[in-house]
Amino acid sequence: MAPPAKRQCSRRLEQASEDRISMTLETLLSPPVDIELWIILSYVAAVLAGARIVEAVARMHFARAQSYGEQGFEYLEAHDAYRCPQGEYLVLHNVQQDSRLAVYRAPPASCRQCRLKARCAPFSEGRLVFRSLAAWAETNVGVFHRRVSMIMFAAAVFLCVVGLKRWAGQAGSGWLAGALLTAVVLLIQDLRTILCTARSG
Repeated sequence: MAPPAKRQCSRRLEQASEDRISMTLETLLSPPVDIELWIILSYVAAVLAGARIVEAVARMHFARAQSYGEQGFEYLEAHDAYRCPQGEYLVLHNVQQDSRLAVYRAPPASCRQCRLKARCAPFSEGRLVFRSLAAWAETNVGVFHRRVSMIMFAAAVFLCVVGLKRWAGQAGSGWLAGALLTAVVLLIQDLRTILCTARSG
């Protein structure tokens, strides 16, 4: 058996080690006290949230543009055809591979007899409807916004790294480390999406 003095010394060392770990965690997770660190954290949060908000708005406009192009025509996925407000079907006419668009066309004879011809199909051919075959991330707009997001996330990573070098071990540095991890994960996600899109294209 170890001498009582040795056992007591060992317990003191273990307690001191636990106290140091507890103090370190408390310091890392406690709110920042430096105003500059607050500013850095606020800016990083704004960049991360702003990138996703801009992307969400772009997706919404993309979906709205698609629905505007259909102008009340209902797409029937089971038949791969559109149905116009008067009940006429527009079947697949051709596929434009370069622009990744599917073109649907109504029978010209049906359009000539339709009471909405003047404002729906004022030309001799049947009404055409275009459907995008590309997902949002595969479009030029989608790729552009993903690249903008990557630049914003990279800026957030840079700010976090610089901040950690300055405030490492100080109050609030744990928050900065969490922001850095979040920015890195989002950056990798966008990079993976862009690479997958480039390979599929």
